[in-house]
Amino acid sequence: MTVFNDDLINYLTDLTPDSNLAKIREERVAATDNTQACFNAIFSVPSTLLSNDVKYYFAYQVAELTGSPRLAKFYFKLAGSVPEITHSLPFQAAKEYLQILTQSPKETNYHLIEPLIEHGWGEHDIILLAQLVTYVTYQARLIEGILLLSGNSDSTTHPNKVVAGKWNQQPITQQGRPSPTAFTQDNLGWEPWLSARLPDSLSAEEAQTMKKFGQLNSEYFLLLAHQSKILELRTLVDRGVFYTTDGLPRWEREFAAAVVSKVNGCIYCASVHARKASQYAKARRPDVEKLLSTAPGSILAEGFDERLTAITDLAASLSATPIQADTQQIETLRKLGLSELELLDLIQSSAFFSWANRLMLSLGEPFEITEGKE
Repeated sequence: MTVFNDDLINYLTDLTPDSNLAKIREERVAATDNTQACFNAIFSVPSTLLSNDVKYYFAYQVAELTGSPRLAKFYFKLAGSVPEITHSLPFQAAKEYLQILTQSPKETNYHLIEPLIEHGWGEHDIILLAQLVTYVTYQARLIEGILLLSGNSDSTTHPNKVVAGKWNQQPITQQGRPSPTAFTQDNLGWEPWLSARLPDSLSAEEAQTMKKFGQLNSEYFLLLAHQSKILELRTLVDRGVFYTTDGLPRWEREFAAAVVSKVNGCIYCASVHARKASQYAKARRPDVEKLLSTAPGSILAEGFDERLTAITDLAASLSATPIQADTQQIETLRKLGLSELELLDLIQSSAFFSWANRLMLSLGEPFEITEGKE
């Protein structure tokens, strides 16, 4: 079994350890190290259904669809060929899940998971498939963003601005709860389409780790705990991207997360991170509300001040599928005074939410909390 133990992101972006950008990545050591650790974990965790050749082939497909040629080439080389088993019915269902989740995450629904269950996929394997697909969408955007920063990108200028994606128009969830149909800063609930783990099924170590991160009372995290090590590492990446000092102001990182959620149509993620953006910069709440109210099909990077427009433009373009970010957007932000560390923070915040949105959208759905409301 092949496991890449060095820094795959540096390797695929041609960053040498003594380069300025590699050193800047080391300033975000938790995000950097745990991004690599997630790769190692996903491709080493045992699975009766997802052998490594299948994992590598699926990762190749995700990277190709996302628009990261270097990453796609890397995974295809690891796969070696198209695994014969992927032509079987259980894997055709997995490929459809992969393609829709990668290209149109808002199109995922319970009925996309049903065929997997019918073909004998358990929660353990479905969560591994979901983490694999969504991690590679993050990995691809991180690589393409760093290539833009280093001047090694082959991207071309994209004249069309990215627009707000479609979102939910179904009034009722799978379990019969009221479903939000508009973006909001209100608290929302979230219900899973699969059975989450019960807290008493966790090992002492798993329970302690989840308690440390405040995840023990969340059905979402208890669902992801079917792959508890990947969950732990993903949480450490999240903390390494958002919970750091210096660099891009925290409110702008949260705003970028909300931008990505608008592209992907993830009402739940947008509610959480728009609310955080408003909390960290109360004076910018009107900007946050403006972003949330952008209608489907309308350009996201319009009507803000010059800096926030440029931030929104890059975050949205990096989140498009295939990726549409280009060097000119980086240069615009540099001219506006953003440092290389701030640019890395923006890229990492945006890339991470490709991962976060897709997990939430493909494993369950939000609902409106009606308790306490008149």
